[in-house]
Amino acid sequence: MRQTARDLLRYIARYRAIYLLGVGLLVVSSFVNTFVPIVVGRAIDAFSDGSMTMASIWWYIGGVIGLALLGTSAMIIVRRTMLNASWEIQFDIRRDLFRHFTRLDGDFYDNYRVGDLMARLTADLNAVRMLAGVGVFQGVFTALVLGFTLYRMFSLDVGLTLLTLTIVPFITLSFFVLLRIIHKRYERVQEQFSNVSAMAQENFSGIRVVKGFGIEERELGTFKSLNDEFIRRNLRLTKVQGPLFPLMELLFGLAISLLLLVGGRQVLGVGGTLTIGEFSAFVFLFEGIQWPLVALGWIASLAQRGSTSWGRLRSILDVRPRIQDDEETDHSLSRVRGEIEFRDVSLTLDGAKVLDGVSFHIRAGESIGITGRTGSGKTLIVNLVGRLIDPDEGEILIDGVPIRRYPVRVLRRYIGLVPQEPFLFSDTIAQNISYGVPEPEDPRELDARVREVAELAQLAGDVEDFPLGFDTPLGERGVTLSGGQRQRTAIARAIIRDPSILIFDDALSAVDTQTEAAILEGLGRVQRGRTTIVIAHRLSAFEHSDRVYVLEEGRVSESGSHEQLVAAGRWYADMARRQQLEAALEEA
Repeated sequence: MRQTARDLLRYIARYRAIYLLGVGLLVVSSFVNTFVPIVVGRAIDAFSDGSMTMASIWWYIGGVIGLALLGTSAMIIVRRTMLNASWEIQFDIRRDLFRHFTRLDGDFYDNYRVGDLMARLTADLNAVRMLAGVGVFQGVFTALVLGFTLYRMFSLDVGLTLLTLTIVPFITLSFFVLLRIIHKRYERVQEQFSNVSAMAQENFSGIRVVKGFGIEERELGTFKSLNDEFIRRNLRLTKVQGPLFPLMELLFGLAISLLLLVGGRQVLGVGGTLTIGEFSAFVFLFEGIQWPLVALGWIASLAQRGSTSWGRLRSILDVRPRIQDDEETDHSLSRVRGEIEFRDVSLTLDGAKVLDGVSFHIRAGESIGITGRTGSGKTLIVNLVGRLIDPDEGEILIDGVPIRRYPVRVLRRYIGLVPQEPFLFSDTIAQNISYGVPEPEDPRELDARVREVAELAQLAGDVEDFPLGFDTPLGERGVTLSGGQRQRTAIARAIIRDPSILIFDDALSAVDTQTEAAILEGLGRVQRGRTTIVIAHRLSAFEHSDRVYVLEEGRVSESGSHEQLVAAGRWYADMARRQQLEAALEEA
């Protein structure tokens, strides 16, 4: 809880002026609210001793109405300031979380489900907002009301006040026991909510697989089981939270009974220490602290929920990306030409050595091919060049400079990557192609550039057949396009960035050989002056490459031009013969 308070204070401090204004107005409101019973008590005494006149009645009525208006006005302003600030704090935390998400490494997302992360950004973040807004507001107001009320009660009768406060230890003990249970059960509720959200997200994303296998009823049954467990955990939480308010009502009922018994005797007894008006004011004051004391349970519940949810958010914020700028970073490096050198690079994943002493040198502007069996480490080479991962041994140089010295943003700005499984956003084709490109002053320049790269990627012809052309909206993950069209869209997106290093990670696997040949011919103009790395299983993609590297079990086993490797008679030559035979059979 202390850690939560310290963390949230950093956000609250940004709106300190609003919170200070709110606290000042809460002081006014609580002072006024606790003074009204005193005024009413004096009016009752005036009626009792016969000193009340009609003019006095109007003075008392005006005083009560004036105080009520002052207190109400202060409370309205507080709600419009402190509660609005809590929404700003929620936005700040959500922005920081989203920024943090964009900086985390890829392996983080391999360990967390999207539905779980979305649950933390919604339900957990809302619980934190309630703590920072309503929790702080009600907590301060309750403390002030209790302070002013106790001061006025002690000024009326010390003994009677001490008697009524005998319920406080019982309240404290009840809170201590119940809140510990609430914390544990609320944490389990949020964990199950993450499970429900994750399953819903996975089913929505994979709905075509679900329908294709005809397992809608099975998935519905699983979803029902998760929801039943979510309801069961919520009910268990409610069973603990439920007794808080009734318990408070019971304790207050006992206190009122004691108050009537003892206080009534003091009023009725000979030489009584309390007048009827003072006793009435005392009862009104005690009734006034009933809600603040009852609210303690609600505030404590908000605090526990907010603290638990912040703990879940903090567990994400505490994750540090392994790939980030550090003291080695040279921020004077602002461009990349495209020269790449691997020096005895080795990489171990999950205890297995996946790259072992890989060395090669690619001059700026060269076209390089990388091939090999599945699992030989081809994609790992791409990830190392883009510094999505770092090697365990060896060194990678870009333009003769160790890759770790480049600012991550600069390095990736000059790399255009076409992944094997391209991801497209639910936007138009034009927006997907121009993703990541600064908006020019003249939109027509961007439109022309989009069409140009689409032609190079052999996509323009397909797009022109769509009713809305480049303004055609795509479905989730681009499902309205075929696999080949998605890959060609990704190729156009990589080209439009004008990168110094262009990488195709098996990006032509979803197109036929004729389209592949057309794309490679179109890319011939794009490749001039920039380093190109083509990873492929189809060896025809390397016919125009300057050099090809063959990976086998994490090592470079062959290297040379396409013709040299075919003539060498090893694995590459064997694969080339097989693929030529397959192509001939397809044509036949």
